[in-house]
Amino acid sequence: MGLFSKLFGGKAAASSGAPSSPLRSYLDGNLPKNYTQSKKYAVNIIESEKRTAAAITLDMLADGSDYSGFGEGDYGSLAEMESGYLLTGCIAEPPVPTDFTLEMVFGGGRTVTVTKKAGEAYGTLVCGGQSREISF
Repeated sequence: MGLFSKLFGGKAAASSGAPSSPLRSYLDGNLPKNYTQSKKYAVNIIESEKRTAAAITLDMLADGSDYSGFGEGDYGSLAEMESGYLLTGCIAEPPVPTDFTLEMVFGGGRTVTVTKKAGEAYGTLVCGGQSREISF
């Protein structure tokens, strides 16, 4: 590892998903830059013979958004809208069929998780301890 590899948002090769992985390169290249350039951005790729899974941590504050005044339902609604945009637009055609888990970190201990299995038009959103099915 080079002397400067951890500076300026660089990530160590040992951290979640090898940088040379086609899926990792696809995610890094297709997700909005405000996410990929955040220090909280993380990708964990697990490959097996039958399936590939990617768990992605996204910093919802990275674009300068302020969620003060948001109610419980507002976080879930925003996460549903943003995950739809990401999973059906930005990263809709990964190089391998991939099950996705998006961990959307809003700050102040607020995290919303969205899961979607490869090839499915629906998924699960977990917000404030409540789980519900969503469609994409």
